[in-house]
Amino acid sequence: MQWPDLDAAFREVPLPEGYRFRQLRHSDVPALRAAIAEWHPDVSVGAASCYLEQDFYETTATFAGETERDLLIVLVWKEEELVGFVSWDRERAQQSLYGRFGVISPAHRGAKLSTCMMQLGETIARAMGAGFIYTLATLKVASMQLALERAGYQLLGIAPGYDRELVAPGVVKRVYEAWYAKVLVPDSELLRPDPTKMTPKTRELFQLLFPHLIQPNQPPTSVPNAA
Repeated sequence: MQWPDLDAAFREVPLPEGYRFRQLRHSDVPALRAAIAEWHPDVSVGAASCYLEQDFYETTATFAGETERDLLIVLVWKEEELVGFVSWDRERAQQSLYGRFGVISPAHRGAKLSTCMMQLGETIARAMGAGFIYTLATLKVASMQLALERAGYQLLGIAPGYDRELVAPGVVKRVYEAWYAKVLVPDSELLRPDPTKMTPKTRELFQLLFPHLIQPNQPPTSVPNAA
């Protein structure tokens, strides 16, 4: 899976008037690090804390016009003001895309930029042949959950304690996050699982998430004694 022509992807996802996408450049990194620290101070701990480190970008990110790496970062500008960014991890073996981290300036959070970012991620994923795109959403506010649901992502579960966050000055706790995903291939390319091979708890969750795939008259699972 190669990163696609980003200029073509940008053209497919129009931003509100005055805004523009641009792939990360080396010269953008100091401003991006400072903006993330200002816009999202909780990021000082946990999975996204690496976005505050210069070396992270130099060793992990794909810069415009340079060697491909598995992290793609796209910035959003309004004239000469950096107002947001979004990033994805390419998972080549799975042919999947992980929406890793993104933040919008508080002053621009009413401009529906998050919707455009999600559309861009899906456009990039389809263009590079990915069959699956997914991300995690905070449970501290409902806005990102709503945006993902409106964009057609499905809630697949809750990850308890997946990440760490600064929840108060000097207080770090593990947090719950929601796992959202969208399948980008037709149903014919999915192997439908056999409900009789599921444990009762697995079957109960599967039926809740995918009720159209289990018939009410299918026999319950018989789990062999593991002893």
